[in-house]
Amino acid sequence: MDSQDKSKSGKNQSKPKHKSKLKILNYILKAIIFLSGLTLMVMFFSKASGTYKIWSYLATMALPFSVDLVRLLGLKISDRLEAAILLFIIPAMVLGIDLDWYKIIYPFDKIVHGASGILAAFGAREIIDQASGKPDNIWFKVTFSICFVSFTAVAWECIEFLIDRFTGTNMQELITPGLEDTMFDLIVAMLGGIIGTVLAFGHLGFTKNKTKK
Repeated sequence: MDSQDKSKSGKNQSKPKHKSKLKILNYILKAIIFLSGLTLMVMFFSKASGTYKIWSYLATMALPFSVDLVRLLGLKISDRLEAAILLFIIPAMVLGIDLDWYKIIYPFDKIVHGASGILAAFGAREIIDQASGKPDNIWFKVTFSICFVSFTAVAWECIEFLIDRFTGTNMQELITPGLEDTMFDLIVAMLGGIIGTVLAFGHLGFTKNKTKK
């Protein structure tokens, strides 16, 4: 009994250490993203070429703190999911938009959209896990996850459209065949969402909720 108690206490002590490491990682990632936006902003003003990039740099500086804003609204977000979101902001905003990797490296846009689907699927799992009276039906969880991924993918395309409309950028490639690009983005995000759903919920098993005869 004593050995079991010691092993349990050891596990309990390791959890706070793991959480503290994640918090430190999140602080570091926030600082990196914020300083990246700030540095690019300073470089922009030194060159003074155009105005549309200002909004991109401001968004980069603000986005790392979006999770804190969500928490202020009373929603819970785990440190692990926050780390995933921050890691996603680096390729999506800093590299893709601020440094124009979407234009320089063609497949990069599709890779990021696929990753966004995976991230959204794990976000859906976070919502379900925190829901009061959360459902046990695995098929409901899978359906909710895929619907949530679809919503985030469409929402992102709407954001791209509005940014293009009001800042003069060309994120949706509306001058070239933009519809094809947008549809491919949605399809890749959906595929990422399906993969993310399997990763997030697959361990629960899809035959768990069959009624016993």
